[in-house]
Amino acid sequence: MGTFKEAKHEANQEYYPEKIVKKCVICLLSILVCMAGGTLLLWWGCEYHPTNTQLWMVPLGLILLVTPVIAGVAAFVSETCNCKVEDDDSKTTNELVV
Repeated sequence: MGTFKEAKHEANQEYYPEKIVKKCVICLLSILVCMAGGTLLLWWGCEYHPTNTQLWMVPLGLILLVTPVIAGVAAFVSETCNCKVEDDDSKTTNELVV
């Protein structure tokens, strides 16, 4: 039995590898989805672009290519821009914590 800070540090160490694995899996899946979208666009450009057939592949490829990037930026921005709410009797203020 140690102090509260030591117990908290030990608890964080216990769950730390699981968080890393989860983030790595999500990152890997995002990269794979982006690669699938890019490959689909490349395939359409090489195979079907001269005849302008199979046009459904273009929007699907763009969606697969761009969606993980937008989701990643949104997650990063939401983590960095947490709002701290100070609750006073007189008023409530929101301050951006950077």
